Amino acid sequence: MMRFFLTLVLLNVVTILTGLDSLPPPVEPPVPGTLQFSVDNVRDAQGTLWVGIYHSDDDFLDREKARLVSVKVNREGRAVVKIPGMVQGQEYALGIFHDVNDNGEFDTNFFGLPTEPWAFSGTLRSRLRVPRFKEVSFVFDERIKLPILRLRTWF
Repeated sequence: MMRFFLTLVLLNVVTILTGLDSLPPPVEPPVPGTLQFSVDNVRDAQGTLWVGIYHSDDDFLDREKARLVSVKVNREGRAVVKIPGMVQGQEYALGIFHDVNDNGEFDTNFFGLPTEPWAFSGTLRSRLRVPRFKEVSFVFDERIKLPILRLRTWF
């Protein structure tokens, strides 16, 4: 009887040990980092730079779903933006505008065209339409710097 019991225990141990190879690897917690980039072509030493941070097509350019970060503008030329809490390896897209009159809105004209400077985190394929998430997205890696983002105006 004792031999039978030891055999069962030994079989269970072997089964458990051989099953360890088939277990999925442990899930590693997200690694946070700080995204730092420069915004060029700031023409007015006033107002606020608003940065919208987006994760997917579903939230892209939706102000209600965006993570918003603001940076006060106090001089012309170039502004540096630092965004903590970004996840390494996560895909993001950035939409930026310079709220020159500090009214908290991205102002447009009668035709819906922007009247305040703006930029995206990637190269635009066309100025005749709003970019798609995949066109301006990037995978965050704290060791890789984003290129300098240049504010543009419609006119």
